[in-house]
Amino acid sequence: MCLFCATKPFGFSAASLSRRHFLGGAAAMGGLYAAAKVIEPTAAVAQSGAQGGKADIIIENAKVVTLDPKTPRAEAIAVAGDKIVGVGARRDLETFRGPATKIVDAGGRTVIPGLNDAHTHFIRGGLTYSQEVRWDGVPSLALALQMLKEQAARTPAPHWVQVMGGWTPHQFKEKRLPTLAEINAATGDVPCYVMHLYDRGFVNKAGLRALGWNRDTPDPFGGVIARDGSGMPTGLVIATTSLVSLLSVFGKIPKLSPEDQVTSTRHMMRELNRLGMTSLIDAGGGGQNYPEHYQAIAKLAADKALTVRIGYTLMAQRPGREIEDYKGWLATAKLYEGDDYFRLSGAGEYTVWAAGDNTNFAKDPIRQPPIMEEKLAEVLTFVAQNGWPFRMHASFDFTASRILGVVEKVHKEVPVDKLRWGLEHCEGISARSLERLQALGGSLGIQNRMSLDGEAYVEKWGMDAAADAPAFARIREMGIPYALGTDGNRAASHNPWVGIEWLVTGKTVGGLRHASDRNLLSREEALKAYTANGAWITREEDKKGTISVGKWADIAVLNEDYFAVPENRISQMSAAMTMVGGKIVHGEGAFASLAPTALAVAPDWLPIKHYAGYGRQASADFGPRHAGLGSGPDDGRALAAAMIADAMPTVVGDDGRSWTLGCGCGLL
Repeated sequence: MCLFCATKPFGFSAASLSRRHFLGGAAAMGGLYAAAKVIEPTAAVAQSGAQGGKADIIIENAKVVTLDPKTPRAEAIAVAGDKIVGVGARRDLETFRGPATKIVDAGGRTVIPGLNDAHTHFIRGGLTYSQEVRWDGVPSLALALQMLKEQAARTPAPHWVQVMGGWTPHQFKEKRLPTLAEINAATGDVPCYVMHLYDRGFVNKAGLRALGWNRDTPDPFGGVIARDGSGMPTGLVIATTSLVSLLSVFGKIPKLSPEDQVTSTRHMMRELNRLGMTSLIDAGGGGQNYPEHYQAIAKLAADKALTVRIGYTLMAQRPGREIEDYKGWLATAKLYEGDDYFRLSGAGEYTVWAAGDNTNFAKDPIRQPPIMEEKLAEVLTFVAQNGWPFRMHASFDFTASRILGVVEKVHKEVPVDKLRWGLEHCEGISARSLERLQALGGSLGIQNRMSLDGEAYVEKWGMDAAADAPAFARIREMGIPYALGTDGNRAASHNPWVGIEWLVTGKTVGGLRHASDRNLLSREEALKAYTANGAWITREEDKKGTISVGKWADIAVLNEDYFAVPENRISQMSAAMTMVGGKIVHGEGAFASLAPTALAVAPDWLPIKHYAGYGRQASADFGPRHAGLGSGPDDGRALAAAMIADAMPTVVGDDGRSWTLGCGCGLL
């Protein structure tokens, strides 16, 4: 039984899941990944046409932004099989047109390479996506609370209402977190867990009863439980030194069946396709052990049902015993094993747990124990000897500096400068650390966590530090390779357009401008950071990332002109049509008939049946039904007051202290 899955993986025990089962055990697992093979990252061969020299599909009447300096702009694309065979003016592609060629009129829309999220936690997130109430993009706390109320009325026992990150109070009109009183009023007798990034979690009264928490319940590892005057848990859990404190609560929440987890993953893929995403790099996760917790995604890969390309890294699972994890994995798993849709691409983002730091910008960085260097050197030497790229979590410069010291030592024995290794996050990395990274041939994986948590960073470290968090001007000037990812879907939203808007504007989703002018990216640079740059990280720059002849036909036809839409609307961008490997995987409006049919939601109590994807909740559902909520002079507090009328008489503040309603706090 998995702590974070709470299900047995497809009826097989962890002990039975050998490499044969995972990659080729047709008899044991119904042919799961039976067609797997080792694909070396060699350059793609440009093709001039399909059978008979004709294209299967021609997209025309488009504003094509190729990101290929040889042909920066075009108006048509010819596709044969899974490859692009022609890019240019419409008249230039006439030779590819045949009697069976499908012509897709883009209607003058902007067409870009499919987006590539270079750091996300999709494999883990997909397992629970369909049962989560996603607050990503919801503009008002009043609407967010209404979502909880409605979902509580639908959720059957023993399931919980759950909000698992990807949001910030700064996105709300009310500019504040919910209180436990509001959450209790909205959810009543249905257990509920609301997690804010990796900062804190709210467990309602019904959830406390389900967990059996009382005065004797110990604080979780890496966090504290807020308590009232009698010592009883209030429901507020605060992460102090480790995100494990919050995830330990999540691990106790009932999960979907293995079959429903597969369907949930498909729903999340559909949402990513709607946003124009065609590739991602999965950074592993705590409690996400290989291979048993990769079965849902491996089944989809075996069934040829993936609609995004996935390169995944293996993240150490046992603190203090990481070398055992990697020795066990490398004895069976082979680098780049898989196919063009699902393949192993290295180690990380935690190769050694002692080398990590906290993900909460409001807190001081964790000081790694002295044993860190010894443990990290052992693991990095081993994976480097086997030619594996590795990536390591480092939010603060203190962490990056110590990791770089280890890499420098390892490099003297086993050169790493050709491995395309790198550091992840790096909001606080210094100029000196960048110089050391560059000398070792390292790269950067950067995410848009500042877009959600920038206010906390400014409050803790000051505006001057936040202006260079991260220092894109210096990174670009030095020529250090970098790629952008979301870190979705807990520490940030899974929507890459939120990150693209942040790169262009330097503003958080709450509107705070923290980045200096020198660190802003042009729209084309931002787009490249979420496409071609990620392809370089996984050694696939000859296969994807630009719209070029010979590369995979991974293409997004956008609903709006990315280069003309107002800056503050970039985060609302989406695709009218998305193509992966020459197959149309998403289409709406004029393109709906070209796409697969909508994926049914079952059972029908799941939140995704009732709330649309990112940025559409208020307009598609709540806007018509609750048009006045959160828009009045009281910033939605009238609704909050009405909802807590029958709630418990004690309200717990965000600092963990309790007070009685009517005490003059101003809530009512």
